[in-house]
Amino acid sequence: MSEKTLNIMVATDIHYLSKSINDGGEAFANMIAKGDGKVMKYIEEIVDTFCAEVKKRKPDVLLLLGDLTFNGERISHLELAKKLEKIVEAGIPVYLIPGNHDINYENCFGFKGDERYRVESVDANDFRDIYSFCGYKNYDYYDEISGSYISKIADDLYLLMLDTNSYSSNYFKEESFIWLENVLKEISKNNANILAVSHQNLLEQNFMFTEGFMIENAERIEEIYEKYNVKLNLSGHMHIQHIKNNIIPEIVTSSLAVSPNHFASIVYDGESFVYSTECLNVESIENFAAISRDEFKIMGSRQLSKLFKTAPYENEDEADIEKMSKVFLKMNECYFSGEIFDPYGFEEGMKIWEEQHESFTSLYIKSILDSVFTDQNRFILKL
Repeated sequence: MSEKTLNIMVATDIHYLSKSINDGGEAFANMIAKGDGKVMKYIEEIVDTFCAEVKKRKPDVLLLLGDLTFNGERISHLELAKKLEKIVEAGIPVYLIPGNHDINYENCFGFKGDERYRVESVDANDFRDIYSFCGYKNYDYYDEISGSYISKIADDLYLLMLDTNSYSSNYFKEESFIWLENVLKEISKNNANILAVSHQNLLEQNFMFTEGFMIENAERIEEIYEKYNVKLNLSGHMHIQHIKNNIIPEIVTSSLAVSPNHFASIVYDGESFVYSTECLNVESIENFAAISRDEFKIMGSRQLSKLFKTAPYENEDEADIEKMSKVFLKMNECYFSGEIFDPYGFEEGMKIWEEQHESFTSLYIKSILDSVFTDQNRFILKL
């Protein structure tokens, strides 16, 4: 058993965007209107509130699981690093890795009026220089090929920050596998537990979201983890709150920037990991939770609007369309938030979906049925 209880805070997919390259004008509004439900209008307030919450709670460790910035803007990285530096100065260690949006991202733009313009991004070396105080100075093991590192964060617990985005595109190189296995073999000799972190997913969380969501050679990573005392993997990327209980379980924490604006807490005592989520309360924005929820629903409504204009649905009864829309929006909200879906009042809409022609949306509904009837926000792993 660990000598003391370790309290860990987790956030992912923050997507911070500097106000210095965004005036909130027409170009920005048009981009958001086509977006994925992130509350980008208030991203500054979200990040500041979260940082204040971290300093208030004083966890033993803060983990950030990648996609720190909107699209890898250098100025966004620099400003976020200043905010994180204050957390470290308060005595709270921060460990992070990049996501696929953080380094050399193609769509790296600023927004002014009705125009967008290219802005400077960062490469892998820049990233580590900017966040040098966030795990890149106090590691025990480091892999120069991938940028991955391992740090001892308790007497009996090591933290593995697996990087598949600095020098590759969502895969782990052969040379890094050699490093990974050698280091884990050494660590496991002491029977220490290992908590792994990645940005993309290690396990298949949904059969519709594998390519681009799972690490390309995830199965091989999983095999190595099973050999060497890796107990749990944490990831993000999907913006969906989801738990897959496998030989090595994986917890996917949803995006801090997307309703219900989750962050997570993990309590480790040497005998278990206890995971739970909370919704960030941004008090500086009146009715923030409702605003965030509406932004997310707009995304779902936009998807339905396109679908119902296609041939199979053009002559669908308006009352049926209303029932289908109602159940989809609620199930989608529950799936992303990890909350339990109550089918009461939605039975007719669900039946209509079951009778529809196969489409991305109808398949998506089938793919989430196993998840929305289970609470995805709490998990206890006994060691």
